[in-house]
Amino acid sequence: MAQVKFTKESGIKSLSGSVGRITFRTINGKTFMHERPTPELPEHPTRAQRAKYKRQVIIDACLEILQGQIEDLQEAIQLRPKLKDRLEHLYKKFSRNIKAPTKLQKAIMSEYYSRFNTEKTTRKVGNTSDKKRKV
Repeated sequence: MAQVKFTKESGIKSLSGSVGRITFRTINGKTFMHERPTPELPEHPTRAQRAKYKRQVIIDACLEILQGQIEDLQEAIQLRPKLKDRLEHLYKKFSRNIKAPTKLQKAIMSEYYSRFNTEKTTRKVGNTSDKKRKV
């Protein structure tokens, strides 16, 4: 745990919340930060423990990417619950059909960018109407 000192130019008095794996807490006017530990599987995990671990790792990775794209730190902290809810919904949608973690994360992020109209552009996959075809 480390204490955070803000400069007067930043305009930030205190922070409370999480960005990625870093959590900020303000206690008695002093702001502290600590890093949450990475999730780990037990030695002989059950199927449910494996599924929970996979879900947590993928959602955390997506959250870290999305929060990293927001320039304002306070806004990123405020948007975290909304982002997490959206990602959990998309995880449920795609996890039934896609088993590979990287493909699942790519599908979630692509759908997020297209559905919620963020500034990030995505490469279209598959046959699109803007491609010219040779007959």
